Amino acid sequence: MTEINEVSVRTDARAWLEANWNPDYGLVEWRLNLAEAGWGVPHWPSRWYGRDLPVGLVPVVEEEFRRIGAIGVAKVGIRTLAAATILEHGTDWQKEKFLLRILTGEDIWCQLFSEPGSGSDVAGAVTRAEFRGNQWVVNGQKVWTTSAHKAHWGLLLARTDWDQPKHRGLSYFIIDMKQPGVTVQPLRQMNGYASFNQVFFTDAKVEPEFLVSDVGNGWAVTTTTLMHERRGADALAAGQSPPTSRAASMRRSARKSARRWSPTSGIRSVRAASI
Repeated sequence: MTEINEVSVRTDARAWLEANWNPDYGLVEWRLNLAEAGWGVPHWPSRWYGRDLPVGLVPVVEEEFRRIGAIGVAKVGIRTLAAATILEHGTDWQKEKFLLRILTGEDIWCQLFSEPGSGSDVAGAVTRAEFRGNQWVVNGQKVWTTSAHKAHWGLLLARTDWDQPKHRGLSYFIIDMKQPGVTVQPLRQMNGYASFNQVFFTDAKVEPEFLVSDVGNGWAVTTTTLMHERRGADALAAGQSPPTSRAASMRRSARKSARRWSPTSGIRSVRAASI
């Protein structure tokens, strides 16, 4: 068995990249190859598209990507937080459904935590999810949501038990953002741009298998998401400053500005790809 160290990892990564990298591949095709080989997120478990490498050796692999000029897996946006959260708390079914498409960049994600009346108190969420028949039904509003107008999926924190203390009455869901019960409205900023959105839920549906962890355990799951955001420890790019940290800073700036001023996957060549 080969000892896992900087030399062996560099040798293996270099050999694989030299044998497989082709800038004329389609972006999704190339990222699928990366995921299957485990070199896109080598510190992930081998069962889930990684190679079980120590996080400290990830920069060695990244150096080899830069040396040959190869594109990595998708590393932009809330999808990185979704991956970290699903890896830690998700079911095998959720990992099978979402992780690969996160790595290829085929799905866009958004984070549905902030609410108009809660400020920075995420645990004060009043958006509610009620179990009716055989599914969850969501009603409420979220705000300062980046990419909600483009997102396929959202990380949703909702209240499922009003009799529990606020931190214990929450549950965490993955919600389909393209369904009829979800309405997204842009928040226009002073410069005319709309980087953020408010999202309204009117009897939006969530199937039981899209509940992350257990009912009432939403705060623990949310803590994982926020930890990766606030630490800037992107689950896909250890040691780098991730875009999600910049997005969090932008949201804080936008909130301050609003308080002061507001009156109220197609295939393409990896040669030109942006991550």
